[in-house]
Amino acid sequence: MCSVPGPGAYGEVVSVGGDQAWWRRYPRVVDVAVVLVALFLTLGMMRFAGRPPTRRVLGPVDYGYAAAACAVLLVRRRWPVGVLVVTVLLAVAHGAMREHGPQFLPGQVALYTIAVARGGRAGLVAGAVLLAAAGTTQMVVAPEELSLGAVALVTSTGLAVAAGTGVRTQRAYVATLEERAVRAERARREEAARLVGEERVRIARELHDVVAHQLTLINAQAGVALYLHEGGQGEPAGLVETLSHVKDDSKQALAELRSIVGLLGTPDVPREPVPGLDRLDDLAASFARAGLTVEVRRRGEARAVPSAVDVSGYRIVQEALTNVSKHAATGTARVCLDYAHDTLKIVIADDGAGRGPGGGSGRGLIGMRERAAAVGGEVTAGHRPGGGFLVEAALPLGDQ
Repeated sequence: MCSVPGPGAYGEVVSVGGDQAWWRRYPRVVDVAVVLVALFLTLGMMRFAGRPPTRRVLGPVDYGYAAAACAVLLVRRRWPVGVLVVTVLLAVAHGAMREHGPQFLPGQVALYTIAVARGGRAGLVAGAVLLAAAGTTQMVVAPEELSLGAVALVTSTGLAVAAGTGVRTQRAYVATLEERAVRAERARREEAARLVGEERVRIARELHDVVAHQLTLINAQAGVALYLHEGGQGEPAGLVETLSHVKDDSKQALAELRSIVGLLGTPDVPREPVPGLDRLDDLAASFARAGLTVEVRRRGEARAVPSAVDVSGYRIVQEALTNVSKHAATGTARVCLDYAHDTLKIVIADDGAGRGPGGGSGRGLIGMRERAAAVGGEVTAGHRPGGGFLVEAALPLGDQ
């Protein structure tokens, strides 16, 4: 008998990227750091720009441009295209007011942001606009530095677009992995819930079979004891024997209940073997003590059957005989096991005249059909033409 799968039976989802990196948790800190680094590099490049590189004295216009162009980078995540336009316009205006070529480093930071947010195609278009503006300004302001500045500008612009596109691709890949992990976790939880539901149905079916069978016997035996007592026919020995059967059957019912409940997670509860078709004679004897004579016959070569079929067959016979004892108003029943090549056929028949005093909800027949379907078989049940009731089950044996 299988137990209910625990929470860890299906594994745990491992986070794709672990804990979120600090630069993703604190984006404003990163933006401020980017502004400070860009400001430092922009001032340095303006101070040592030109060919040959010489140290230049920066004036208020230079510091003003660097501060304004870098400060606008604080909102680059929200408006990347607008920030690129502003930084390019500031660079062009600054280049027109000084004797050397403009610096487009803040614009390249904005270009990187566009590639991250909009993709490589948008980054290439924005990079072409930046290069066109930079080239035009350089030709007007400092044409003697055009060759060297053009190579550096094209290289740095290409790196900005490539870096932004790579970061975008990496983030999309991580997002895909995380989505797959979430879907896998959801699927595992749904599968665990489905298995738990099936196990609950199986345990409920086991409880129904055990309780219905044993209580039917106890009820019949208690009725016999009451009849002997009220009729005065009895000798104490007969009454004691009947009460002894009641005690034995109730003890067996409690033992089976403990075995089933033990599956719910109590490790110290003893678990008895699940009854199978080899215990049909004991089952017939228990019904005989309650006044129902059961004849068990076997056809074909009796052999070991799959455990699931063994348990299902036993429970089907048990439930069918319980229904006979409760509803058929007869004292005899017949059970026949027919071992074919790949199928075990089970027939339970009685000659009862109709429903006995016990009421029923039909749950027993439903349970028999569910047990047979669980192992790939089927159960049919109905009244016999000559009287009585007939239950037939066909259970597959597989390759023997």
